[in-house]
Amino acid sequence: EQNNGQNWAVLRTPRGVEKSYIPAEGEQGFDGIAEWLKEEQLTELPVIACLDVEKYDLHLIEAPPVPEEELSEALSFRIAELTGGSAEGKVLQAFPLPPDIYQGRMSMAYAAITDHAYIKELVTFCRNNSLRLKQININELSVLSLLSEMDSANNVAVLRLEAHSGIVYIYRNGAFYFARQISLGTEDLDHAKEEAGADERPGLTMAPVNSRLDVLALELQRSMDYFESQLGLGAVDQLWVMRPDFADITETLLDLEEYLNTPVGVLSLESHFNRQEDDRPLTASLAMALGGALSYDLGS
Repeated sequence: EQNNGQNWAVLRTPRGVEKSYIPAEGEQGFDGIAEWLKEEQLTELPVIACLDVEKYDLHLIEAPPVPEEELSEALSFRIAELTGGSAEGKVLQAFPLPPDIYQGRMSMAYAAITDHAYIKELVTFCRNNSLRLKQININELSVLSLLSEMDSANNVAVLRLEAHSGIVYIYRNGAFYFARQISLGTEDLDHAKEEAGADERPGLTMAPVNSRLDVLALELQRSMDYFESQLGLGAVDQLWVMRPDFADITETLLDLEEYLNTPVGVLSLESHFNRQEDDRPLTASLAMALGGALSYDLGS
């Protein structure tokens, strides 16, 4: 998994996650993870790479009437139109959405577009470290793999928060349907909490309003309402929040549920998958790496 230019990795066996790699603070590039692979003597392993969300764009478009295996080729001529620039050096991979989206009025697909040079970097890294690159995944499908291994409600939203941004993904009956960017993150919420605490006055009994939590809740509610009304797919039954890599949002989750019409919980993977000897939790970036790994059959 790549996230904001940093590399995260899990070693998955039939037991679960046995080892993981977390980048050092400020670390960029492949040197750190290459050294870890060398120290752990991890070579000739199958690898599922998950693209950095900052390095690809995902476009919801009407699907042409072609077989699924021909969808990417059929949409490649639209790269320049979708990106607003040249198609040179770009790669497109498409996958169809289930037919019940928009209440079956049209066939839709998602097209993921990234730079060929970025894909080449991943391929070169694997080749240089004697790894067998089996698949390149995107975050939306990594989360889907996680949910498919867990008991979940029919309509599920998953929230991932970074320091100053986030993404909410929405799934239905084992399929990905929708994703939307969130305009604030964990540090914004923490800052708002500090401001709220500073504004308290002796004698006041009403707690100050966390306006940024209100904004987060509003963005989430709008996304879930869009899924229900515009896409015609019903109400979201559960919001799962991925544990951020560098923040504790336990208190925030308790507050967030008061703002929403949907139950809120932590997407906890520890009992299902974590078999590491230390207490290192499977936070968001490691969870994304795990989701990619779960999409690969260890027996193949």
